[in-house]
Amino acid sequence: MFKNSAKWYDALYSFKDYQQESDTIVSLLRREHPRADSILNVACGTAEHDKYLSKMYSVDGIDINSEFIEVASKKNPDGQYFCADMTNFKLTKTYDIILCLFSSIGYVKTIDNVIKTFRCFKRHLNEDGIIVIEPWFVPAAWNPDGRVHMLTGETTDGKICRMNISEQEGSLSILNFHYLVGTSNGVEYFTELHELGLFSVEEMKETFKVVELSVNYDKDGLTDRGLYIARQDNA
Repeated sequence: MFKNSAKWYDALYSFKDYQQESDTIVSLLRREHPRADSILNVACGTAEHDKYLSKMYSVDGIDINSEFIEVASKKNPDGQYFCADMTNFKLTKTYDIILCLFSSIGYVKTIDNVIKTFRCFKRHLNEDGIIVIEPWFVPAAWNPDGRVHMLTGETTDGKICRMNISEQEGSLSILNFHYLVGTSNGVEYFTELHELGLFSVEEMKETFKVVELSVNYDKDGLTDRGLYIARQDNA
């Protein structure tokens, strides 16, 4: 996942308004947990959200991609960043808020792995803490119709183009990304296969129930993909 494209990630997603999203997140967190002061950003990527969230909170992060962790550590030098799998990580501290944004939960692929992930989140959550998850598409919203999708970006080092066709195998959405990268050294081609689980709202709600978390669901969320806000049942 993003192994070869990591250094181009910010260029490809430069269209995202991270500051606006972060402002929306802060408003939500102040409403849902006004006393919170610490955040663990799971699947933090290159820490674009953390640049803004760290002005209000103490922010740490984990990601499975070591290249992302290197970039994230530079963007938020006051935070601690760890290379770890969200389904099975163990840190030495707990947090008021655990975030998992930009549909990263889809990468665990199965409901069984969602349960493992939520149990891991819960172990790192303070007693009155909250978990905020931005999901991937629900099955009914995923349309493997063969349409071509494309993103482009550029930096001072060169330009990149990414193309893919939406596909599906069972309950997995398939993103077979094809990249062209042009620099002064020439043009490089490579591919990356991304597979994300398609989970219904009902499946997700049941998963929170299994791990004894109460949850509210916002159907719009940050980017029209919805948002889950969960807390411990005894909180």
